[in-house]
Amino acid sequence: MLKLIRYLKQVKWPILAIMLLLVVQAWCDLSLPQYTSDIVDIGIQQGGIEHAAPDQIRDETMENLKLFMEEDDWNKVEAAYTLGEDGIWYRNSVNESTLEELDEVFGMPMLMLSAMEEQGMDAATLQAMLTSGQMTLEQLEAMADQAMEQFGSQSDMIVEQKALLFVKEEYAAMGLDLDQIQMNYLLSTGGRMLGIALLMAVAAILVGLLASRTAAQLGMSLRGDVFKSVMSFSNTEIDKFSTASLITRSTNDIQQVQMVVVLMLRIVIYAPILGIGGIIKVATTHTGMEWIIAVAVGSALVLVALLMSLALPKF
Repeated sequence: MLKLIRYLKQVKWPILAIMLLLVVQAWCDLSLPQYTSDIVDIGIQQGGIEHAAPDQIRDETMENLKLFMEEDDWNKVEAAYTLGEDGIWYRNSVNESTLEELDEVFGMPMLMLSAMEEQGMDAATLQAMLTSGQMTLEQLEAMADQAMEQFGSQSDMIVEQKALLFVKEEYAAMGLDLDQIQMNYLLSTGGRMLGIALLMAVAAILVGLLASRTAAQLGMSLRGDVFKSVMSFSNTEIDKFSTASLITRSTNDIQQVQMVVVLMLRIVIYAPILGIGGIIKVATTHTGMEWIIAVAVGSALVLVALLMSLALPKF
């Protein structure tokens, strides 16, 4: 075992490269299911519309939504959008965190405006009521809170669905091609999936190549050392071993060690990387199920460590 570790130290850079490639492969492997989910949820069910914060929206619709926004929320919207000369608000290039904040800002106003339109009350009537004092902003907020209580634990999901439906109807009112929006999303997401799958395949091929070369180099060194050791035997020591046994030690046994090194570099190291990556991936989804994955991965790691601690010395 000590000699094996010494040999592995001689090829530490290829092993480091293999570990980096395994990280890339694990990231690709863990990313593909999310893209598959996005194609179904966003591409098919939502028509390719990803966010409640629209890419573009009419000025009159924005003014109606403004009635349901607090001043801080409206300031965020003004900072993220630009009003064009054609009377259309266009969303600026923003980062993902800002986009999530905008989704929350637009969600409830879109839900409230949709509910009012379903009841036959337009935004102009609401504006007149607010101006005349028949209704206050506090009453609007109370109505929103009451609606959220009725939805219960599904409130966030319902707000998101209503907001996305509102955006879809707004795009249709603006004359945008909804089918083209959906197709563009499917093609872009599918293209990213193909790119990730190609990257994962390249990483797997390089890992196999480097692992095989590293194991072959290890086998060559072991055979050389075994040969030198056998050649240094005295006649008395040689009489204790048969020729067939010495040939087996120099060929088949070293071949087994070489295969184990390949498996360790390609599979054994990959398993904990994939497990840790899975925990991180689940943690970013905020589903509250991280502890289940952590327990499962931890149990698997303990089992693998126990098996290796028992099997390697005997091997």
